Amino acid sequence: MTVDNNLIIRTSENITESPIKQVRFFSLQDIDLLWSPETLVYTDFLEKLVFRIARKPKHLTTHIQRVYYCFHANLNEQLFAAIVDFLFVLNKRGQAISWRIIMGAKSRLNADQFDALKNYLKDEHADASLLPGNRYSIFTRGLLGVNDMVRQLKKQEQPVYDPLELARDHIEYSQLEEAKLVLEKAVLEQPARLDIQHELLDLYQSTRDSTGFSQMLAELTRSGVKTIDEWTQLNNYFKGRNSNG
Repeated sequence: MTVDNNLIIRTSENITESPIKQVRFFSLQDIDLLWSPETLVYTDFLEKLVFRIARKPKHLTTHIQRVYYCFHANLNEQLFAAIVDFLFVLNKRGQAISWRIIMGAKSRLNADQFDALKNYLKDEHADASLLPGNRYSIFTRGLLGVNDMVRQLKKQEQPVYDPLELARDHIEYSQLEEAKLVLEKAVLEQPARLDIQHELLDLYQSTRDSTGFSQMLAELTRSGVKTIDEWTQLNNYFKGRNSNG
């Protein structure tokens, strides 16, 4: 994908309300910090970004990836929604990067959209929850839910996400039981994924869940799944703990 510098560099010489003299909207030097350019051609990439933001709203890098993707894919309404969601999460913090993104995206926004974003940043008392969104926004009021928005983006089955990544998201938020359920299901469906087996075993050991471990080991044995050596090691570990009282 060829990226034109003219789409990236934006000056703000005539915008007195912006504190930035020159706004570089994701310059070519920044691309490698976000992803490889080839990523932009993945058909379900925007959907994945939307779901990641819905699950982890404060992960700002994902917001920036979404803005950048929409800008270069000429998805102007989705771009406006991405900026609104980003400003909503920042809630008046990060003024410099907020101005940078708004000024960089100005050429893809209509006058009403640009004025709404600009006026929101200028008004220190403005309520982020009242930011005007559209059908692609995630966090503003009265709009489509995430699942409906994804169906609008692409009318096909929702993409399949890596169960290991999903389980780690649960673990990050201390949702250990949910993580176990995801990994247990994945081990049975994708027995060749050794990384999933390792993650599940680590979770059994860290939570001292000998009952859940024994049930899953029995299920894997009945299903004829080839297990890694660590299953035997953890089995011996739990037996030793039980024998010691």
